[in-house]
Amino acid sequence: MNILLVCACGSSTSVVLQKMKENLASDEPWTIEAKSLSDAKKVMGKYDYVLLAPQIRYQIKTVQSLAEPYEGLTVMNIEPADFGRCNGKAILDQIRRCEQAKQK
Repeated sequence: MNILLVCACGSSTSVVLQKMKENLASDEPWTIEAKSLSDAKKVMGKYDYVLLAPQIRYQIKTVQSLAEPYEGLTVMNIEPADFGRCNGKAILDQIRRCEQAKQK
């Protein structure tokens, strides 16, 4: 699974990214990266999930439109409380729940 965290400049997500990596299960060989919104637009197609940081959550409709050509790409907002607390486990749980729903 390939996950992209997106914020305005790509820097505020770096701590969240690290916390998410620390909370991955051993059977979850997921790749997690962080980029700015402008960079994300160029590489979006190689990810399964694009998660938007709270400061750019207003851009979700734009990002969803950009994601339309890529089948299976899910765009979601990161909950502000989880982002602010760098709660990597909660953010991963959000993705896990979405994956379980897709499997049904």
